[in-house]
Amino acid sequence: MEEFFATNNQQQILNRIFSLNLGLLCILDIDGWFKKVNISWEKTFGYTTAELLDTNIIDYTHPDDRDATAFVFAKLLHTSHRLTFSNRFRSKDGSYRYIDWEFNRHDNYAYVAGTDITHTKLSAVGLNEVRKHLDKNQFHNDLEHLCPTRQKILVVDDSPLNTKIMETALIEDYEVVISHNGIEALAICNSNDPPDLILLDIVMPEIDGYEICRRLNRGTKTKDIPVIFLTSLTESTDIEFGLTLGAIDYITKPFSIPIIKAKIKNHLALKYYQDTLKINTDVDQLTQIANRRRFDDTMIREVKKAKRSGTILSILMLDIDHFKFYNDAYGHLEGDSCLKKVATALSTTLKRPQDLAARWGGEEFACLLPNTNTNGAQNVAESLREAIQNLSIPHKSSPVSNVVTVSIGVVSSNPMDENSFDNLLRHADEALYQAKKTGRNRIALWHQEIEAIEPY
Repeated sequence: MEEFFATNNQQQILNRIFSLNLGLLCILDIDGWFKKVNISWEKTFGYTTAELLDTNIIDYTHPDDRDATAFVFAKLLHTSHRLTFSNRFRSKDGSYRYIDWEFNRHDNYAYVAGTDITHTKLSAVGLNEVRKHLDKNQFHNDLEHLCPTRQKILVVDDSPLNTKIMETALIEDYEVVISHNGIEALAICNSNDPPDLILLDIVMPEIDGYEICRRLNRGTKTKDIPVIFLTSLTESTDIEFGLTLGAIDYITKPFSIPIIKAKIKNHLALKYYQDTLKINTDVDQLTQIANRRRFDDTMIREVKKAKRSGTILSILMLDIDHFKFYNDAYGHLEGDSCLKKVATALSTTLKRPQDLAARWGGEEFACLLPNTNTNGAQNVAESLREAIQNLSIPHKSSPVSNVVTVSIGVVSSNPMDENSFDNLLRHADEALYQAKKTGRNRIALWHQEIEAIEPY
């Protein structure tokens, strides 16, 4: 072994390890910037090494997971040498994959291994069975018939003995996650893979159970996770206080395992049925890209970010030219197929993780381009227009072209005028109207005297 290290320096050894197909391996600095990746990243996500280096992992994270991922780098990684969490990472084609991450920090760098769990995650949802069940309105308590995987319970208690008792009692029926402090528990709850139910001790150091429950109840992502308090406090005032904070039940120490199991089963059954009603609420069911609700929520966040950082936010509004004629000529099934193809072209043509393509309604789409000026937005718009035209979808009834085309309105905020954000959508729509009015299959940039630009 000494001879091996004498003839191979650390960089050579590292390069050889990273050349192996060992799953997702990378080195990040403590703020999340890529410094080295192995070949599995390109196979999994489509990005080359050059495309990833000196970009930030947070920028590739699903918008709903960014706050939790940012919290990992801002707080947890600075205080923990080793941690695990899950999130959704954007591929080059615009789709997202579920990844389990394991971080090992040394000095100012994190050595990271990732496992793609997308297939397992999506298989576990069992959407077809859920939808059949809901369509027939056959609500009953046979939870295992519907749920193909075990539900997750987070046990939060600073006593290793108590957590071991709970884990032993529940592990046969549920996935059990243990946490011995409030900070770690909150991070787990804010991750992409939160628990279905929390068993929470009240008396703990640093952050007690009451404060954890209060923070969970304030969080948009965590307020619906049911919390059951584990406590030796039996006064009615203590119980009442916990329930007013948002807990759904109390279990007193010493524990009665049969009672614990019965309460957990009932609360998880209710939680499961509630969750089935929320599936894909931010995805357009036909095109499988973001829907109007997702666009509106994302725009609110990006406007705040642009105002705070003084950057430019651009919006594109797109409309398929003479789509009614298309439906009349080819039928609504072909019309749906056309919408799907256009949506796919939009999401794959947008290159940056922070860009968002959404179905606005009918044959209209919208794109959100953070930190993008007018020239950049115009270039993106032209790329989208060309990509859709190059699909070569026949459109024999179009007065514009013999293939499907789009008109696009472009608008950018003025960082010197915060009020400009208030009218972005209206101005984008006005620019789109101008593009259609002046001949279609073209781009119009919004300003006081709107200018339409014909295809290049």
